Amino acid sequence: MTRDPVEALLRLRRVAADEARRGLAESLRVEGEAAAAVAAIAAAIERETAVATSLAAGDAEVEAFAAWFRRIRSEQQSAVAAEAAAATATVQARAILGAARAAVRAAEEMLEQHAAAARLEMQRREQRDIDEAAERRGDG
Repeated sequence: MTRDPVEALLRLRRVAADEARRGLAESLRVEGEAAAAVAAIAAAIERETAVATSLAAGDAEVEAFAAWFRRIRSEQQSAVAAEAAAATATVQARAILGAARAAVRAAEEMLEQHAAAARLEMQRREQRDIDEAAERRGDG
């Protein structure tokens, strides 16, 4: 029996789905790291703000906080932008995985249709052989 070319297509679709799954996992990892970076900066800002606004803080501490805050704000903006980009990449990776899964299902359904058609053709041949044998014996 010859192999159905849809079997090869199905294997390729499954490989693509596996790659899409790995891509989503990587996107989720990057997004998690970006969210952690944003959270760490926010915590640092909260912590340093509390120190700078305490009654014990002198002018030097407040001035140091102001210089630090200008620098950390640009880092925070970069981290927030990276988090947004990572979230967008995750959405795209989810869409790619969804499409890959749909392609696998379509190939599986096509393979099932081909198998059903082959079974039907085999049944027709068997019935034709039975009919021909019956005609040769004179039953028909």
